[in-house]
Amino acid sequence: MKGLNEIGAGSVLGLGIISVVLGIMTLSLGFTSQALVIARLQAKTDNAAIAAQDVLRGLTVGFPCETAEQVVQGFGGTLEECHKVNLDIYIHVRSEVMGIVHRVHARATSS
Repeated sequence: MKGLNEIGAGSVLGLGIISVVLGIMTLSLGFTSQALVIARLQAKTDNAAIAAQDVLRGLTVGFPCETAEQVVQGFGGTLEECHKVNLDIYIHVRSEVMGIVHRVHARATSS
């Protein structure tokens, strides 16, 4: 026989389990969205490095680092560093999304 103290205990346990599962799902979605933000930022940074490399090779007109900065500003990032070593372009980009700062690096070289 069940005592009066045990009535409804299964409901409370069920709600606790559902809360834990929802919490885990929310955390995993947060990590997944941040990974997606970083992947997109890396792709855009790679494009900026390629654009700078095109200028360096003479395929387009301008200055390599200024071109990279224009591309980076176009997607809302900040060009922290841009330098040329021989025929390679190295850029470092910073972006803040939802209060979280992301930094990525890219290199473009002519082969």
